[in-house]
Amino acid sequence: MKKRYLIISIMLAFWGLMRQATPQLVTAATADAKQKVTFMIYPEIPKDNLGGNKLGYFNLKLKPNTEKTLKIKAFNPTNKPIKVKVSAKDAQTADDGRIDYLSDDPVSKQLLPEPGSQYVHFKLQVVVPANTQKWVNVNVKMPDTAFKGKKAFAINLAAMGPTGGSISNRYVYAVGVTLNGIKLPRKELHHLQMPTMQTGFVDKKAALQFKVNNPDPIFLKKGQLSTKLTNQKLGFFNYKLDLKKMHIAPNSSFNANLLLGGKRLVPGRYTMIADFKSDQYQREIKKTVQITKTDARYINDHNVAYQKKRQLTIIVISVCVVLGVILIYYIRKHGSRESKND
Repeated sequence: MKKRYLIISIMLAFWGLMRQATPQLVTAATADAKQKVTFMIYPEIPKDNLGGNKLGYFNLKLKPNTEKTLKIKAFNPTNKPIKVKVSAKDAQTADDGRIDYLSDDPVSKQLLPEPGSQYVHFKLQVVVPANTQKWVNVNVKMPDTAFKGKKAFAINLAAMGPTGGSISNRYVYAVGVTLNGIKLPRKELHHLQMPTMQTGFVDKKAALQFKVNNPDPIFLKKGQLSTKLTNQKLGFFNYKLDLKKMHIAPNSSFNANLLLGGKRLVPGRYTMIADFKSDQYQREIKKTVQITKTDARYINDHNVAYQKKRQLTIIVISVCVVLGVILIYYIRKHGSRESKND
């Protein structure tokens, strides 16, 4: 009977240690201050807009060496005049596959040697008086020679709005513009590329970063990318990434980030198989990639999630060993007494 009680006590002690070793989830509430709208915009979509004038952005098919004026209405609801800064940003693709019209990163000249933003001209700054509206005119001048595919960019309108004291927030509107050239035949498409992979950190989280290029002047919509790395010697070491609902800009590049979480990064040669599907085509990419011992050691040493998991594993193993030794000692000690008594 005493033997049973001791075993139960040891199991309860083990359960208590496990609870203390398990990391607890801590949440914190944040409150965002309410802010007043500085200005509003309304793009005047023309009747010849592809997809109709209710599309919400400019989608134009213009002949070479022609011009067209795009109009965007800026309304100032405040009681002070505001300065609206106007700029043009070529469409890029943010990490993990979404259109980005606000990035300050330079556009790759190798992928986009002739950006669409070079075809538009406008005043860089427009003053909108208090409680009034004013038109922002953007002049589009097409090149002498027709281009293939699409040129995608946005007209960005930004103003500094006071929110009290010396703090100011920047309000930005992006109005998309797509210029349609000659339709690109499917046989001329180069298709999605994944030229490199490197180890690194994304928002302080350990990751494998795959460079993804769209070398073609077309949008890739409804994209799905499934990537798997399998160690060529020890197949049970593998890493997977699945991205869905991707929207990739023409002639753009981005990173597909495979977050490691608490997984250990194992060095070695890996077979990479990537399957990509979109509204335009499907493609499989297969290649061999290398993870060096130096890179793996650095990532593992600085991967907080992995280090926590490793420490927890060590604690659990240590507790199990100690409890096992105690249990074996007790059984042998009391077992020998019982045999003597018999």
